[in-house]
Amino acid sequence: MGCWRLLTHGGRGIINSFGAYQEYYSSGLLDNSSASSISWIGTTQGFLMEAMGLFIGPVFDSGYFHSLVYGGSLLVVIGTMVLSVCTKYWQVFLAQGLCVGIGTGMVFVPSVSVVTTAFSRRRAIAIGIVSSASSLGGIIYPIVFRRLQPRIGFAWATRVVGFIALATFSVAFAAYHPYRVKKRTRRSLIDREALREPAFMVYIVAFLTLCCGYFVPLFYIPSYAISHLGTSSDMAFYLLAVANAGSLVGRLLPGLLPHWLARVEAFPVATASTGLIVLLWLEVKNLGGFIAFCVMYGVSSGILITLATIMVPLLAPAGMVEERIGTRLGMSYFGAGIGILIGSPIAGAMTDTSAGDFVGAQGWGGERRYWEEQHC
Repeated sequence: MGCWRLLTHGGRGIINSFGAYQEYYSSGLLDNSSASSISWIGTTQGFLMEAMGLFIGPVFDSGYFHSLVYGGSLLVVIGTMVLSVCTKYWQVFLAQGLCVGIGTGMVFVPSVSVVTTAFSRRRAIAIGIVSSASSLGGIIYPIVFRRLQPRIGFAWATRVVGFIALATFSVAFAAYHPYRVKKRTRRSLIDREALREPAFMVYIVAFLTLCCGYFVPLFYIPSYAISHLGTSSDMAFYLLAVANAGSLVGRLLPGLLPHWLARVEAFPVATASTGLIVLLWLEVKNLGGFIAFCVMYGVSSGILITLATIMVPLLAPAGMVEERIGTRLGMSYFGAGIGILIGSPIAGAMTDTSAGDFVGAQGWGGERRYWEEQHC
């Protein structure tokens, strides 16, 4: 279990920490670019991480687990190292948005698929432990970047992040090397039987809508704290770590309370709760209230992300979980990727970070979740 956790920590954890880079780019390296343009970098990362699942899932089902995680890990490390020498927007977009995004997509879906097929009785806690690693990375990476960037510069601070990712991947490689995934016949990118299941299709639409607003608070927490609340830059970066710490707890809760949370019925309830919390962000007037918001959003969104993954095996027909889990997860994550791709740039276009105006992002992030809850 520890090796899957390290894989997710090194990959998705970097994407969860993009808010730290968003603030640095807005005030320094890419200060001539708009908030919406900068958010496209993190959005592309998130989109590729999720949408690559449509192609990676069937490859995993065919037994190429090791090839996927080796190649994906290499791309994540290379993209992060190349990022350290970037000075222009297009360079940052290619290195951080495309290279790291593709690499994370190659690592993320296989790590979740393996755990989903390996556990049946305690699947919720297993998925929660694995997904919590991305929150742990979201705690560590912003703090590392923030503490090192003023002392050793952007280039070496980014390289240190890359070396940490390399170290976590290397430990995971050693741990899972003996693991073998049973090779099966090649599958198409889409499970056509799933397209004829109303419950699964409603879930796909709901997951897409959820991801339209999921990354909005994570991308804008540091910028909001500095420009709207007047906090120090150090405090702003730590608030992102606070939100990810709350998410770490939330991702574990469905496994710790399976009778209450690891159920299909819990998904729309968790969605509505998260949407309400994001809308309450509109009423935050001081630092204390914003800290409370970061904790509550972290916990509720963490629960939601674990539930979104659990839903796939819960909705699958009996006997199909192990055989086609990669393909079905890939289909669901592709829908999530579409939501990420369009959601954050729309929020960025409605936001003026220089003037401290975040109403558009706040309303967009909360309203999307209520729309999803109604359709669930």
